[in-house]
Amino acid sequence: MKKKSENIRVRFAPSPTGYLHIGSARTALFNWLFARNKKGAFIIRIEDTDMSRHMEEAVQPILDSLRWLGIDWDEGLDKGGHFGPYRQSERSGIYKDYADKLLEEKKAYRCFCSPELLKERRKAAESHEKTFKYDRTCLKLSREEIAANLENGKPFAIRLLVPDNKALSFDDKVYGNISVNSDTIEDYIILRSNGLPTYNFSAAVDDALMEISHVIRGEDHLSNTPKQLLIYDALEMEKPVFTHLPMILGSDGQKLSKRHGSVSMGAFREEGYLPEAIVNYIALLGWAFDEKTTIFTRQQLIDNFSLENINKKGARFDHQKLLWMNGTYIRNTEDGTLQYMLLDIIRENLDQMDEAALLKGGPDPKKAVTMIVPILKERIKTINESLEWIMPFFTTIDYSPDMEAYFDKKAIDAAKVLSEIIDCLESVKNDFTSENIESSLRSLSERLELSFRKLAEVLRIALWSNKVSPPLFGTMEILGFQLTVSRIRDYYELIKDR
Repeated sequence: MKKKSENIRVRFAPSPTGYLHIGSARTALFNWLFARNKKGAFIIRIEDTDMSRHMEEAVQPILDSLRWLGIDWDEGLDKGGHFGPYRQSERSGIYKDYADKLLEEKKAYRCFCSPELLKERRKAAESHEKTFKYDRTCLKLSREEIAANLENGKPFAIRLLVPDNKALSFDDKVYGNISVNSDTIEDYIILRSNGLPTYNFSAAVDDALMEISHVIRGEDHLSNTPKQLLIYDALEMEKPVFTHLPMILGSDGQKLSKRHGSVSMGAFREEGYLPEAIVNYIALLGWAFDEKTTIFTRQQLIDNFSLENINKKGARFDHQKLLWMNGTYIRNTEDGTLQYMLLDIIRENLDQMDEAALLKGGPDPKKAVTMIVPILKERIKTINESLEWIMPFFTTIDYSPDMEAYFDKKAIDAAKVLSEIIDCLESVKNDFTSENIESSLRSLSERLELSFRKLAEVLRIALWSNKVSPPLFGTMEILGFQLTVSRIRDYYELIKDR
């Protein structure tokens, strides 16, 4: 076969069986970073020949998640290229041709054993605590027996004839030299009776024909590599360089799964994580530039990425660290960009709310968000987290019927304090800025000989129905004089006779 181009060519080849999870996203990212670092090509190939697990509706969300992460591709589905089609389901003729070639060269053979028969044999072997290995029953069929089976239309699969006692070795960029004896591998099926290829056959053929120079994938594929080496050898195709990535573990040291919390890109997006933070974080799951650098720009990741710095130790996924990193990215986001993001989420939530819950005469969302961002960005770790700080600016608030739980009635006469606050705010209503509000309220605190902390606590409850709110004076400026006083009066009416 013609020698592959010396150019770097890598691929991400998801099977559309569900969402794009953390492990697959990291695999895609490492391939993309390597390609961009080496000025090579990054290819997307959809491996959709497993009809029992295939979910066509999962294809587009996978591509959308990659785009959301900022991972683009040079060839592949919806992009085209010289090595298509880029869906395995559209390449069945290619696999049949190569399977027929192996049949002609007696490197493969037809297997007429039914799935039911093979299942019985496997069960019998397991009952004797033996590992089942196909016994080459159909390799022993005579030419006449094969012809008769074909004439009778008996279904058959095609099995690779695995050479005896052959060392199958490869140098993995992470795990070093790995060698497996072919005697441990049965004559596995390469083409099913329905004409569809098995994974190890189609992946090897496609990687060779698409001139993939490096295969970068999860360590769960380590056991597949020797089987694919057999295909490269049988078809005299050039082998790629293999890199198997360490497993991603949960906080308990077990394989990461849904029980550990969000693991899909779609979930992270819905929860308000920034794609830049996700990319930065998953890049550090099994790879490190040095022992101290944590925050990387996308270009820094590209410039510094190398296969040699991948660790073979399983990487632990830490939700709290991701949350911290996302908060860091939010703080580093320009105010204008953050305002745009918050406006989107505010409008989306307001559109879904009941009309009765919407505040009449509330602040203009665009103006309010402009004022909110500087006082909010230091306090949130996800975009969605901003909702509890933002929505009370635009919606009605409810007070707990258990008013005594809000404050110490023996330590403070809350109704009297609120009445004094209303009178105090009247003096600054024509210039209702956070600076004037703060000055006026602190003066009131001194005049009442009441600690400002206690005064602010009662005021926050009146304005926010919570002891915790965004910065108090900025909150009041955003609400405006009328709405601020209206909420204070509403709360005053509730507690004045209690």
